[in-house]
Amino acid sequence: MKEKPNYYAIIPAAVRYSNLKQNAKLLYGEITALSNKTGYCFASNTYFADLYGVSKNTVSRWVSDLKKLGFITIQIERNSNKQITKRIIGIVQKVDTPIDEK
Repeated sequence: MKEKPNYYAIIPAAVRYSNLKQNAKLLYGEITALSNKTGYCFASNTYFADLYGVSKNTVSRWVSDLKKLGFITIQIERNSNKQITKRIIGIVQKVDTPIDEK
């Protein structure tokens, strides 16, 4: 995945003010930008590692943390040999309304 899409990133307050590492929050924003076209992100850990100049293991930890806190979903597609062919990362839409109901 060589393209760098020219989409905007969204990092909601729930993610910004969570106890995630700063770069995991930035990764969330990148996932939202990549999801703008199709609704999902298909980028690999290698793509993100190259983009941010970190190891694939570091990206894997960030992705795991985002999933553990419920900010993203991950679906894995495998071929007949049970090898991973595609990872689909989805954004979980958490809507917090700042207005109190009366």
